[in-house]
Formats: sequence, structure tokens, C-alpha cells
Amino acid sequence: MPINAITILFLFLNISLFPNISALNQEGISLLSWLSTFNSSSSSALFSSWNPFHKNPCKWDYIKCSNDGFVSEIIITSINLPTSFPAQFLSFNHLTTLVLSNGNLTGEIPSSIGNLSSLITLDLSFNALTGNIPNEIGRLSKLQFLALNSNSLGGEIPAGIGNCSKLQQLELFDNQLFGKIPEEIGQLWALETFRAGGNLGIHGEIPMQISNCKELNFLGLADTGISGQIPSSLGELKNLKTLSVYTANLTGVIPPEISNCSNLEDLFLYENQLSGEIPVEFGALKKLRRVLLWQNNLTGTIPGTLANCSSLMVIDFSLNLLSGEIPASLENLVSLEELLLSGNKISGGIPAFLGNISGLKQLELDNNRFSGEIPRAIGKLKELTLFFAWQNQLHGSIPFELANCEKLQAVDLSHNFLSGSVPYSLFNLKNLTQLLLISNRISGKL
Repeated sequence: MPINAITILFLFLNISLFPNISALNQEGISLLSWLSTFNSSSSSALFSSWNPFHKNPCKWDYIKCSNDGFVSEIIITSINLPTSFPAQFLSFNHLTTLVLSNGNLTGEIPSSIGNLSSLITLDLSFNALTGNIPNEIGRLSKLQFLALNSNSLGGEIPAGIGNCSKLQQLELFDNQLFGKIPEEIGQLWALETFRAGGNLGIHGEIPMQISNCKELNFLGLADTGISGQIPSSLGELKNLKTLSVYTANLTGVIPPEISNCSNLEDLFLYENQLSGEIPVEFGALKKLRRVLLWQNNLTGTIPGTLANCSSLMVIDFSLNLLSGEIPASLENLVSLEELLLSGNKISGGIPAFLGNISGLKQLELDNNRFSGEIPRAIGKLKELTLFFAWQNQLHGSIPFELANCEKLQAVDLSHNFLSGSVPYSLFNLKNLTQLLLISNRISGKL
């Protein structure tokens, strides 16, 4: 029979007043004390195994103990916890893992969290915690994993966090943090993941000291007020796989030293104010899969050296000031699925070699200065779902081979100089929901 909150409170009071009636140890009593604060009987029912007549809580759900019977792990995820942060746990000296995620916990993280000297994993993500991150968290010298993301935490990232020398993962994204990223981040020699995006109040520059974190493989500062230039010292991060600083206020050029990040897979720098040219050195990034630089102020041409990035799946250089032609060398990008170049000043013809990139799914060339005819080779793209080439200077007829792209969903060739009739075979494309040919010289019947 489930134990409801009133029963728990009654038993807890009896244990407190008449300790001889139960052999339950102090850690078990503390756990029951926390449970008695729940203001929901439905949540309390999920803890029916928390029996006050046990000797210790080692057989209770969500609890693990060390060999000598002390609580070492508390893992409660995706269960509504209608209460505040459990101050009752702060005396658990053997606790190595505390996971209370996605539970609607409220209140603040107490500064006495620093007393949990054995803690290795602390995950309080996806709750409703408020207040500041206590600087005392820096006293957790054994801490390796810290996830406080997706709460309503405010204040600055505490400098004391730099004392957690064994920290490997630091997840602070989607809060209400503000201020600068402390230089002490550079003291986290073992850090592999640092995510603080989704905190609009974080401002200032990316600290150069972060290049001391040689194990870093994920740096996420998107949707923040981060400004200034990208430190060239980031090129020292040989293990970096993801650099994600989009929708921010970055300025200056993209440092060519980024090409020294030989393991880089994802480069997300879109929606900033970056200028200058796309570094030709990017051709050294053999593992690069996605490069998203759209909506900046980038100039110059698309570097042909990108053809050396044989793993590239997505190129998005839209909404910049790029000019010149699409380099012929890009034909070598056999893994490319999306080529997005809208809103630039790119000229020349749409290259026929694009038809040889068999996995291409999205081709967006609109709002440029392309001229000539649409190559018939486009019809070889069996995976193509979207083809936009509107607002260019294209002429000639719409190639009937386009009907061979059986997965096409949207085609927009508006505002060109196309002539002739619309190939009737296009209307046999079962997935096609959008066909826009506005403002051309097309004739004939539909």
C-alpha cells in the first residue's frame, strides 16, 4: 500500500520523538524528512519503498549506498518534486552522485553545497531553481560533472568554479545568468564541455584563457551577448568538435587559426557581425560536417579549399556579401546535403557539376546574380527536396529533367527571365507542394 505524505510525516515525527522504535539511520531519517515536505500525495506515492522501519535506505528506490552502508548516490529524474532544494542532504559526507533533474524543484542552491566534499556528479537541470550559483561550489574538488542548465538561475558565473580542477562537463545553458565569463574557466584543465548559451545577459569577450582547456570538445555560447573578436588562441584546442557561438555580437574576422582545430565537426557562427573573408585555411578541417556562417558581413569568394573537407554535409553562407562564382572544386563534396547561398552577390552560371553531388537535398541560390540557364544536370539529384533560385538573372526554359527529382517539395524560380512553357511532368511530382514562377516570361497553358 502506498505511503502518503501524511503517513510519512506521522512516522517521521514518531522516529524523531521516539528513536528507539526504529533502527533507521540518520541518513534515512533525513531522506524521510525531505519527503515529508512534498505537497503532492501523487509524487509521494512514487516513494513507497522508502520504509521508515528499515535499518538504512540502501534498498530504497533512487538510492545507492557504499559498501559500508552510507548513501553514495541519489538519482531522481523526471519525477515531479513539489518541494525546494533538499537541504537535508547536505550532511551526506559520502555522497558522490546527486541527480535531481526535470523535477520542478524550486528555491535556491544553498552555499553549504560546498560541504559535499565527495561529490563527483551534480545534476540539477530542468527545474525551477532561482538565485545565484554559489561561489562555494568551487570547494567541490572532486566534481567532474555539473549540470545546472534549464533553470531560472541568475547572477554571474562564479569565479570559484575555476577551483573544480577535475570538472569535465559544465552545463549552464538556458538560465538568466549575466556578466562576463570568468577568466578562471581557464583553470579547468580537464574540461571537455562548456555550454552557457541561452543566457542573454552574458556579455563581454570569449576569455582567451579558455584555450588552456586542452580537452575541450564542445564550446557553446549561442544566444548570449558575447561580443568582440574570436580569440585566435582557440586554434590551440585540438580536441574541439563543436564551436557554437551563434546569435551573438561577435565582430572582426574569423581567425584562420581555427583551422588548427583538426577535430572540428560543427562550426556555428551565424547571426553575428563577422566581417572579412572566409579563411582558405578551412580546407584543413578534414572532419568538418556543418559550417553555418549565415547572416554576417562576410566578403570575398567561397574558398575552393572547402573541397578538401570531404565530410561536409551542410554549407550555409546565406545573407552575407559573398561574390564570385561557386568553385568547381566543390564537386568533390560527395557527402554534401545542403548548399545554402541565398542573399549574396554570387555570379556566373549555376554549375552543372552540382548534379553530380548525388546526396544533395536542399539547394538555395536565391537573391544572387546567377545568370545563364538552369542546368539539366539538376535532374540527376534524386534526393533533392528544395530548389530555390528566385531573384537572379536566369534565362532559357525550365528543364524538363527537373521532374526526375521525385522528392521535390518546393521549387521557387520567381523573378528571373525564364521563358517557354512549364514542363507538364512537374505536375506529376507527388511531393511537390510549392511551385513559384512569378515574374518570368513563361508562356503556354497550364
